[in-house]
Amino acid sequence: MRGGFFLLAALGLLHACQAPLQPPMPRAGQLCPEWVHNRHTVRGPDGELYPTWHPQVDPEYGCYFDHDHGDDPRTSLANPELPPFGYVGKVAGMPEAHEGFKVFVANQGVQNDEGRVALTSTRIVAHMGTGGVRRYSVRHHSLVFDLVAPSGHRVSVQGMADTGLVGSICARDPTLNDADPSNDIGRVVMTLPGSGCHGKSPGSLYEIWTFKLRLAGKVEVVVSTAAFDPITTMNPSNVNELHYTEEVFEGFQGLRGCNREAYHGPVYWYNLGGPEVFYTDAFGRAGGELRQVVSRHNDVGIWMSRRSDGFQNQFKLLSYHCASGLGLRN
Repeated sequence: MRGGFFLLAALGLLHACQAPLQPPMPRAGQLCPEWVHNRHTVRGPDGELYPTWHPQVDPEYGCYFDHDHGDDPRTSLANPELPPFGYVGKVAGMPEAHEGFKVFVANQGVQNDEGRVALTSTRIVAHMGTGGVRRYSVRHHSLVFDLVAPSGHRVSVQGMADTGLVGSICARDPTLNDADPSNDIGRVVMTLPGSGCHGKSPGSLYEIWTFKLRLAGKVEVVVSTAAFDPITTMNPSNVNELHYTEEVFEGFQGLRGCNREAYHGPVYWYNLGGPEVFYTDAFGRAGGELRQVVSRHNDVGIWMSRRSDGFQNQFKLLSYHCASGLGLRN
């Protein structure tokens, strides 16, 4: 009888060990479990599922994520579809951290903080996080860009954009003005005090990247994305070192790479007699699996914004997404 009791107890213990674990339940106001994040997917052009944009607070459960992806792409008049984060990087064989994907939407008629009005509708999906150190050594980052204009000009393109070399803002202008494009600094970052033009207590923090995407000689897209609160700061002597900006510079705290802006454009068309739809590889060479759409125009830029004092071939717009719960990889 006693042996039967121990046998039943052992079977019960075995059954308990084999019972499937229940996933953690999300709670409003707390960090979301990973499975909640993994629900936010979209099917890419290759038929596979990819992570995509989501709000920082999950709309169903009220829990939050420790990163943000910027503007809601569904509000874009240029392209309201959810973007497949990581698809371009997969084609290129260059995986990119999910937290770094940021969306910037600028619709026609929007007015910015300088009083300029957007004349076109544009959408930028750029890979630019400020929390990791790989951004100091990786030059090419994915860019998806869409534009529609009343004139009929249109682009819907994607690829690994060239962001140039990395350096401080005081080193950027001399490289841009020396007529040597091979040394141009396109990723302007904060650097340790004494290594550039930054003192221990700079008046402001700023990191700005220029993305250049050239596709099969038919179009060139130039956009810039920036953050006023970069999470980390570069040591030019060892770019692999991790230095948190708020520990490097006095008077700053809570930096999460969420106070941003973007320069949409300029765009250059060289496709007057070419096909509107063509394919390239991830680096813009003809042939490949990335679908590109470029209207049949030859124009070195078009007017994209206006103010009482004139027109510009780009449009700048602030993008603020700071909220509680953001982490150090945003």
